[in-house]
Amino acid sequence: MVQSLVRGRSASTSESMRSTEIRASGRVDEEFHQGVTDDGLRVRVIPRPGYAKKFAIFVTDYGSIDTAFQAPGSNERHQTPPGVAHFLEHKLFQTEEGDAFSEFARYGASANAFTSYTQTAYHFGTSSDFYPCLDLLLDFVAVPYFTPEAIDKERKVIAQEIRMYEDSPDAVAHLDLLQALYHSHPVREDITGSLDSICAIDGDILRLCHQTFYNPENMVLVVSGDLDPSEVFARTEAARGRLSQPPPAGRVARHLPDEPREARESLVERRLAVALPKVLLGSKEKIRAGGPEGIRAQREVRFLLELVFGRASAFFEDHSATGLIDDTFYASLSAGRGGYAHIAIGGETPKPEAFEGAIRDAIERAKRDGLSADDFTRLRNKAWGRYLRGFNSLSGVAYGEVDATLEGWDLLGYLDMLEQIQLSDLEARLRTILDPACTALSIVRPLE
Repeated sequence: MVQSLVRGRSASTSESMRSTEIRASGRVDEEFHQGVTDDGLRVRVIPRPGYAKKFAIFVTDYGSIDTAFQAPGSNERHQTPPGVAHFLEHKLFQTEEGDAFSEFARYGASANAFTSYTQTAYHFGTSSDFYPCLDLLLDFVAVPYFTPEAIDKERKVIAQEIRMYEDSPDAVAHLDLLQALYHSHPVREDITGSLDSICAIDGDILRLCHQTFYNPENMVLVVSGDLDPSEVFARTEAARGRLSQPPPAGRVARHLPDEPREARESLVERRLAVALPKVLLGSKEKIRAGGPEGIRAQREVRFLLELVFGRASAFFEDHSATGLIDDTFYASLSAGRGGYAHIAIGGETPKPEAFEGAIRDAIERAKRDGLSADDFTRLRNKAWGRYLRGFNSLSGVAYGEVDATLEGWDLLGYLDMLEQIQLSDLEARLRTILDPACTALSIVRPLE
């Protein structure tokens, strides 16, 4: 049971910080402190008394799929090239004073960033000088510094990154799969963009997307460590107050194309310098994105994939013994905001066609024979333990809280959701996955 306790402003909290709240769960003996700055930034503090290290992550709800949108308060619709979110991630570390990475290093902190389909995140970990590092994080992400020369220089760096992925058989097989599965959804585009698309990115586009998506109402800050929540709130509010111009109020209107249910094509093949063929069987799935129902649906599919294809499954044992699969084999689900959801099952195999047949046979056998109740109980207990162990990781619990906040579910209520899932739910979902009309096969074969 998760409890929420609303607290008014404390004397140590900035005058303009909105009311704060404590979310508590007796099941895991945790308290999360949360507040909202005057300009709408959501702030989460996860106290960890006695921990030497501290961690902070600043995230915008903006990723590679957000290429068509209207800015808050505007009726103008914009269409941007693929790769802008990733380009912005690179550029924001370059400030008027120099390189933000160097500044973090001067404080003894380790900083990094990443871009996904739906998020761009900036984070650091440190054992000292936490608040100067927090100020730095909040400032460099909020205040862009773009010059034509710096943009051109960064374009060359990103072009090298794109060429590196083009030489990676795993990356090629994955991108080919997405482009076979999806007709027009932007998840089919590489997060980094393409060599052509990054040439179309200029300072005007970067400024537009920063102003639109780095709006505080579209962002969340999560910190974890031995910290006083009131002081974190106050420092965050003070950092927001340093901005020379108020950000636009309101939410971003995002636009996505209508995506057909079926796959765009059933097979895509190419040849690269590989020793064994790399194969990915993918399937578009109908899973509601966001909220408690969405996270539960994703958990059910992941349980199902582990039961049928996991390392402890009969499938893995039998086909490892015959050499059809090896340790590169995996089965995963990717799903998120914007309505995309797909299963990918793949690895290296000497016999791609037999590989596909074995996967489909395993699904049909599970439908016919049912799933093991004992195996399901074991998996659910394993997930329960993994969730609890996650609270021992400063970054792990912070990442979890970011996802929960942006996707609309409660991290502290996860156990309640987990215990509601029954074997019958998995068996019902088993009847819907890997619809032949919604699947595609991506094969990277050795050079002839």
